[in-house]
Amino acid sequence: MRISQSRAAGAMRQAKRLSARAVLPSLGGLKHAEVVYRRNGTADITLGSQQVRLQSNMSRAGGMSTMKQMTGGEVVFNMLKEHGVDTVFGYSGGAVLPLIDAFHGKDIKWITSAHEQCSGHSAAAYAKATGKFGVSIVTSGPGITNLVTPMQDALTDGVPMIVFSGQVPTGAMGTDAFQECPATEITRPCTKWNFVCLDFNQLPWAVNEAFRIASSGRPGPVHIDLPKDIVSMKAHVPEAVFKRTSAGAADAPPMIDMAQVEKASEMINKAKRPIFYVGQGVNHCPEILKQVVQKTQIPITTTCHAMGVFDEREPLSMHMLGMHGAAYANFAIQNSDCIIAIGSRFDDRTTGVMDKYAPKARAAEKDGTGGIIHINIDRTAFGKVVRPTIPIWADADHVLQSLEPMLKTPKCAEREAWVKQCQTWKKDYAFGYVKAPGGRIKTQQVIEATNDYLQKSGLIDQKDVKVCTGVGNHQMMACQFMRWTRPRSMITSGSLGVMGAGLPFSVGTQVARPDALTILFDGDGSFNMTHMDLQTIIRYNLPVKIAVMNDARQQMVWIWQRLFFEGRYISVDNVNPDFVKLAQAWGMEAACCDNEEDLPKAIEKWLTSDGPMFMEFKVVPDICLPMVAPGKALDEMILLEDREAIFGKSDEELGEMKFEGLAPS
Repeated sequence: MRISQSRAAGAMRQAKRLSARAVLPSLGGLKHAEVVYRRNGTADITLGSQQVRLQSNMSRAGGMSTMKQMTGGEVVFNMLKEHGVDTVFGYSGGAVLPLIDAFHGKDIKWITSAHEQCSGHSAAAYAKATGKFGVSIVTSGPGITNLVTPMQDALTDGVPMIVFSGQVPTGAMGTDAFQECPATEITRPCTKWNFVCLDFNQLPWAVNEAFRIASSGRPGPVHIDLPKDIVSMKAHVPEAVFKRTSAGAADAPPMIDMAQVEKASEMINKAKRPIFYVGQGVNHCPEILKQVVQKTQIPITTTCHAMGVFDEREPLSMHMLGMHGAAYANFAIQNSDCIIAIGSRFDDRTTGVMDKYAPKARAAEKDGTGGIIHINIDRTAFGKVVRPTIPIWADADHVLQSLEPMLKTPKCAEREAWVKQCQTWKKDYAFGYVKAPGGRIKTQQVIEATNDYLQKSGLIDQKDVKVCTGVGNHQMMACQFMRWTRPRSMITSGSLGVMGAGLPFSVGTQVARPDALTILFDGDGSFNMTHMDLQTIIRYNLPVKIAVMNDARQQMVWIWQRLFFEGRYISVDNVNPDFVKLAQAWGMEAACCDNEEDLPKAIEKWLTSDGPMFMEFKVVPDICLPMVAPGKALDEMILLEDREAIFGKSDEELGEMKFEGLAPS
């Protein structure tokens, strides 16, 4: 195809008019043309094998001194640098090659995962562990479809994640080309925002917009789809494009309604049985939270994502609440006359059946003596599950800073009695389990022994300890038997409950925090889904301490089939490899423990090894208690004392207690 002089001149005229932003290689009808401006004032316009050289005045007034020729991929790379990105997680592929080529030999660290889903989970863990952006880059078609689960997980858990995907060239889009899929149509429901970039000149805006939306309000994932020809194009781009501006910065947080804050302070000050119910929206401000809790002497309970935001070794900590949370925390919520929910969203796993939720707080609301205060940066959270007495739309840090001077240190007998009652519940309903016979071990026992070693050795205070999990019994038992002391120390899949996320989470966490002691508690079912990511651990010599609790079952689901389906078991037995040999095949140090006598030494060796180490713990299956059954109130729990009645004495003998209704999801 020949390029006419008139078409080329038209392209030049349009390019010059827009040169203040960038030189567009797609103008003048030359969609796939390349425009290269030279310092001598000429420009080469190339389409296929044809080239035209025209005289240009683009170099006058020293304009070329602020221009640099780069590809679209290099534009994206430089925008990431400008936003402070130092690490990306990804996987290569044909459609994304023009983008990832820009990373070659550069100072943004590229982490190659074993699978696109792993790269997404690792990016999310990077964000969870640091509060910074997690970035994942994958190819078109199956590359981006494999990221749907990590994006949905990031959306429901409020994780700031930026995803870039390759796409077939714009001329091939819509033709069912090889590895083509309607990427943005697929990712729209599982992102805060997505965009397919069809214009080279929109690349800087799109990247800025992605970072702005991902971090504004409640964080979440965003996705930019990049056609291969757009990121392959070359142009001279003004250096000013990459200078830090307000573009890309998060939106300003909401202004605080001080009238609502004053109402909240009055309610808290006169409450007789208040409790803080705190979610991950407070992870960025643990200092002011601690100051407020200690000043008011109000007990505090957290969701799983907020564990450690208040040191759980403190007497006022009621630990995690919810379906498998502390019975004492659930009792406190149900008996409180003033629930102060901060950065939390009343997830169904923390409320039980809604008709029976928070009866004392509801009664106090009617009497004008209490109620529910809900502080959240996401305005849509108000009334979605629970209608608050006092909603406050604002950043948790700002509200706590405003509240603190208004709150009083209590001196009344009722408040002292309330704290004492919470301590009594805490003592009487402590987490526990029934030991296995014959010196065999259970998951709870392994996690308890790990916590004991960390506490007694002082590692919990000396090191930045991060704990990652898969999903299942081991996840909830880790919540129960670890004592959490810092925010962002539990890296897990909450709302979506993604089995297999644990190992890639540990990769992202260790990369984000190289000096941290990163521990992975995983179940055999979860681990089997992504154990290929052991190659990433070895590739980068990440000193993750991996523990697989091998009970040869998907035990949590097995329990539900036992309780709700009269023991008709299906699709819950695992066929496992020799996990120790599997880890050793990757060149990793590995060992196995199956008895109580060897457990303490096995834990010490595992946690103090220099590099990555794999431990298989052969455990006896068990039920995770306490448990709030479906259709029950938060304080209508199955407790340890009920274990035999619901679980039976053996796998063959069902318990006496019968369950009706829907099993948990």
